Amino acid sequence: MEACNCEPPSSFYENTSVSAVTASHPFGGGNAGVRMSDAEIEMYLLRARLSLPDENGRYQVPREGRKRNILNVGKAVAQLWHDLEEEERVGVGQKALA
Repeated sequence: MEACNCEPPSSFYENTSVSAVTASHPFGGGNAGVRMSDAEIEMYLLRARLSLPDENGRYQVPREGRKRNILNVGKAVAQLWHDLEEEERVGVGQKALA
């Protein structure tokens, strides 16, 4: 199978901010969307296991529910990652809020 270069042409990025480029991504980007609360992040991470098959290969949640769960887990992980990067940027031990 051949690899596909699915990137837009470089001219697309010349006058486009990172937020505009990534805002259409399912996980959002830049300032696309609202921050999740700590409780929401915890809930979505705990729900992640509902998207995995059981020992018999059966799923507890229909496909659309699994897609929604996985998307929300991705958003939660992306926010946690962003927060870690901001902490590193402003100094260890300080929590930065975007």
